[in-house]
Amino acid sequence: MNNLTNSAKKLDKIFEIVHIVFGALAIASIVGVALIAVAYILKLDPEFIGTNYESFDIGFLELEVAEGFAPGKWLVLGQAAFTLLVSCRLFYDGRRGVGYIREILKPMTEGKPFDAIVSTNLKKLAKLSIVLGILVNIIILSEQIMTVFVYNLPGLLISEKITHVTGMFKIDLSFLIYWAILMLLSYVFRYGEQLQQLSDETL
Repeated sequence: MNNLTNSAKKLDKIFEIVHIVFGALAIASIVGVALIAVAYILKLDPEFIGTNYESFDIGFLELEVAEGFAPGKWLVLGQAAFTLLVSCRLFYDGRRGVGYIREILKPMTEGKPFDAIVSTNLKKLAKLSIVLGILVNIIILSEQIMTVFVYNLPGLLISEKITHVTGMFKIDLSFLIYWAILMLLSYVFRYGEQLQQLSDETL
């Protein structure tokens, strides 16, 4: 039990730092969106915010489009602002998730792994994993759409050597596995709570 208590205390310290980092990243994302909005309203040069608007990545490849074929800089910044907004919500919900984890660790630091708060927060964490998974997939899809339609990847690649390009949009459903694992753990700990309660009543 002492090992469990000590490990829980160490993990809680780590997640306390992660909690702070996620909060800082959420604030930084909002600042980034505000900067883009102010620059657009004041009609500032997009170069004031960033560079390399003609470059984009495909996996391990980085492509640079000739200036005449690159999308508008404000369009690129618009997509960046959208990504930052979704990222802000992602970091905010991630921060909430870390809070749930710290609530789970709290009774463990006191040597009570089957406290009622553990299963409750595991269930909350499971539900939150669905939201986080959807947010991550929104970011992934927005980048894929940007690459295929805004940068017009098919038009850039089609030639006498490449006759057809098809965008295969993919999403990551691994968050469903995390949801299932967390829900299973919540039921296991709920059962443990019931056994602990029966044991206490017997004593």
